[in-house]
Amino acid sequence: MKGFAAPERAWRLSGTRNVPLEGRIFVGRAAELDQFAAAMAACLEVRRGRVVYVRGEAGLGKTRLVEEFQHRARIGGFTCHGGLVLDFGARSGRDAVATVIRSIALEGDAEQSECVVGPDRVGALVEAGHIAADHAIFLYDLLNLPPPIGLHALYDAMDIGTRSRGVLATITEVIASAAKEKPLLIVIEDLHWADDAVLARIAAVAEATSDCPLLVILTSRNVGDPSTRGWQPGSPILTIDLAPLHREEALALARNVFGQMGPLAMSCLERAAGNPLFLEQLLRNAEEHADGAVPDSVQSLVQARMDRLALRDKQALQAASVFGQRFSLGELRALIEEPVYAPRVLVEHALLRPHGDEFLFGHALIRDAVYATLLRSRRRELHKRAAAWFAERDVILHAQHLDRAEDPRAPQAYLAAARHEAARYRYEQALTLVRRGASLARELPDRFALACCCGELLHDMGEVAEARAAYEEALQQSQDDADRCRAWLGIAAVKRVTDEVHEALADVERAEGIATRLSMPGEAARAHFLHGNLLFPRGDVEGCLREHRQSLALAREVGSAELEAAALGGLGDAEYARGRMLSARDHFAICISLSRHHGFGRIEVANLPMSAFMRYFAGEMRAALAEALAAVEMGAKVGHRRAQTIAHHAAYHARHALGEFAAAQTNVDAALDLARQLKARRFEAEALAFGAELHRLAGRRDEAHAAIREALAISAETGMAYFGPIYYGILALIEEDEAPRRAALLDGEALLSDNVVAHNHLLFRKDAVEASMMLHDWNEAERHAAALEEFVRPEPLPWTDFIIARARTFAAIGRGDRSKRLDHELQRLRTDGDRLGICLPSFSEVVDLALG
Repeated sequence: MKGFAAPERAWRLSGTRNVPLEGRIFVGRAAELDQFAAAMAACLEVRRGRVVYVRGEAGLGKTRLVEEFQHRARIGGFTCHGGLVLDFGARSGRDAVATVIRSIALEGDAEQSECVVGPDRVGALVEAGHIAADHAIFLYDLLNLPPPIGLHALYDAMDIGTRSRGVLATITEVIASAAKEKPLLIVIEDLHWADDAVLARIAAVAEATSDCPLLVILTSRNVGDPSTRGWQPGSPILTIDLAPLHREEALALARNVFGQMGPLAMSCLERAAGNPLFLEQLLRNAEEHADGAVPDSVQSLVQARMDRLALRDKQALQAASVFGQRFSLGELRALIEEPVYAPRVLVEHALLRPHGDEFLFGHALIRDAVYATLLRSRRRELHKRAAAWFAERDVILHAQHLDRAEDPRAPQAYLAAARHEAARYRYEQALTLVRRGASLARELPDRFALACCCGELLHDMGEVAEARAAYEEALQQSQDDADRCRAWLGIAAVKRVTDEVHEALADVERAEGIATRLSMPGEAARAHFLHGNLLFPRGDVEGCLREHRQSLALAREVGSAELEAAALGGLGDAEYARGRMLSARDHFAICISLSRHHGFGRIEVANLPMSAFMRYFAGEMRAALAEALAAVEMGAKVGHRRAQTIAHHAAYHARHALGEFAAAQTNVDAALDLARQLKARRFEAEALAFGAELHRLAGRRDEAHAAIREALAISAETGMAYFGPIYYGILALIEEDEAPRRAALLDGEALLSDNVVAHNHLLFRKDAVEASMMLHDWNEAERHAAALEEFVRPEPLPWTDFIIARARTFAAIGRGDRSKRLDHELQRLRTDGDRLGICLPSFSEVVDLALG
């Protein structure tokens, strides 16, 4: 991959811990080096890789061994990248794997914290074929970049599972693409601190080893090793368990550090017991202060060595420890308020090491030992200063430092950090942050706000039972009616998902009353929107319209484009339910336009299929098909199976009208499969009925009859008001004998007197006209046409005008009228049908029949 190779740097020989190897001999570990050499040779020979898992106790030399692996890999032609899992101090959006991906995308410069990767880089990778266009949105997330508005809308519409799978697939793709250009070595250290989300990403890195020259080196301490909890990267693994150095190896290391081995050095050798870190610290302590004493721990060694530093360097080292294992020079200078400080002495004493334009502690144990020397008051003061530094730079680190400073502002900071991450759809991270904030919160306002935020996150994650518990906790923590209004809105939203409509209505009406009384227009807009959605399934169309109109007005009053788009979608649904298809079409069109402009993908994907249906009823068949197929594609991309199902149904209707029956069958098959995946019985019945119609047209009467009967059986379970009359209309077309055909028409028409959804009046009457003409019952054909005309009288449709005119023209011809006026009408019908895109399957058949 052109541009993916990492340039050499004087200080960068490791992708994770950058130290100069010159002058540092590597001792021992001959067997481990042989194992790695064999793995590297096999990788180059067969162009497939593996995972090398290095485990061992702290201080046994995992990092130093990995550095040697990297050094040898570079000589062998590998490009190296790496990331470090941190227990504290990780930047927002910069976990270990994201650092690797950033390094690859930046051509090896990810370690330069000031390096900025722009959106153009993502576009360049897509254009060059290094990443699929469908994965670009996930690469923006991995690089912590805001995506273009169109891609943002897609990301917004995705469910959590789709986002997660997309990110993991993109990780694998980016790495595999780079490795196919040039062999890669990727190092990720300290898995003992990795959470489940990071481990999943590491597994995606390892997955790329299956078909490209890639070696992945992972390191972990024994305590906390994720493999002991059942985690596996899912790729071939070479496990290297490090033991202490043999005496001869430790002696060689000691001579490299200390030179001549006197009694003190030998004492150090014995005391270290083969632990390289302990041995090196013992020898450096002896070199700096030969008092004959041999401290008994790394912590006491580091503290002793610190005491011999100049006060300025000692204070700088202590200040650095509050950042965690990694920090930038700018951060350190700000914390100690010395704008020109350079930690040269600390690097020379191997307490710190450069890492790009940042620094790492020589070892995590060294950092822990330094941090332990801080008095509690000094520690709190430094964390408070660090929090101030990060306040405008990183909301997560701002909150975490306030937490460690024991600052009462920490809960609110965690709330802000959670909202920041949620806005970027990192719900798991946001939930972790909000729960940490809740554990610290002591004041009721903080506890209420955090509980509400937790409820919102869980609701968006689909964890409705936990979301309800969180909102109920918020209700208990509420201090006034304004709080109770917000909590009741959350509870009502959850109850809507669980179909507790009656209880949800009671909650939302309480919230609505408070919001109106206290002049809370934003909450009132939400309440009226939710109220309208709850009235819709009850068949209260007028109430649904009223509530969504109020929501729309309030949304515009507060300037909330998202609430406005949502209310417009609600109005579209309500107008559809009462048969005002042109009004519904216009509402959906504005809703979708607004959603696209602002990137409200969730609103767009939910309303796009309905917009396609409205275009069908408006007689815009080709536009309906195009929009339906776009909705299918968007639903598939974001994992919205319900939207996909509805979109496939819309595509079926458009293709049926256009006479594209074979293509319509593909939509029906896909819809049926999706409906069964969703266990959505109403949608399953729809797809079966549409399939029955296609069987009829293809002459497969038995299959058609079986499918429509199954659809009717399901409808009897789920409620005939949704689609029952339509199923009887299709059955009437399928039946060949007069009596059962008339019976089906009677059964369907009888259901229309109930409170049924408007599409039943339109589609049943269309099929009833057709079935009556098959019976040569011209009076019935005209009667059904007149009933259709009366139903749409408040808002006539081009589609229904065509059906009605066609019925009357054919009835006149069927009764023997051969006037030139009817010739003119037939020609007009053909012209109108072509213009609208209506090619009803029995058009020529019925003309021939009517003309004798």
